Amino acid sequence: MPSPDPTSMVSVVSPRMVSPVVGPQGQELYSCVTAANSGATGISAGMVVMPPGGISRPHLHAHSEIIVCCVAGAAVTLVGPELRPVPHAAGEFIHIPAGVVHVAVNLSSAATLVAIEMRTDPMFNEDVVVLPDLAEAAAAAANLARRDFAPSSGSAFWRVPTPRGGAPVAEAVAR
Repeated sequence: MPSPDPTSMVSVVSPRMVSPVVGPQGQELYSCVTAANSGATGISAGMVVMPPGGISRPHLHAHSEIIVCCVAGAAVTLVGPELRPVPHAAGEFIHIPAGVVHVAVNLSSAATLVAIEMRTDPMFNEDVVVLPDLAEAAAAAANLARRDFAPSSGSAFWRVPTPRGGAPVAEAVAR
């Protein structure tokens, strides 16, 4: 019996091939790789587009880890019930464990933020839990983050990531 052609199990999905939806967290989402459109069983991926000044609703993913990579723009993710700011920009990845409260904030008042998001939820949005009780605090924290980290604020910060077991790699991220 011949083995199956591996190309029959591979999917290529572009954001242009799917219709955007506004997810429960209030973000424009393009669910590209999901169980529904690619047969994924343990992972999903999509694109997030956030308008200038945008902010997601406070939420968590009950059972899924997520990784977000900014493709264009600069963001702050407000993390935990204290909504602590974690800045990240184009070319940087942020990992958020399952069950961790977070809020995405586009730092720019003029530019659209584009990010690629990967989740261990093959349905992409199956386990999103919106936390409306944190909305007011999130809006206030987003305003502070924009003041402190926005490209127009003239601030800059340095990243010096240290890979596990490796030497530091310096990268300046100007804001």
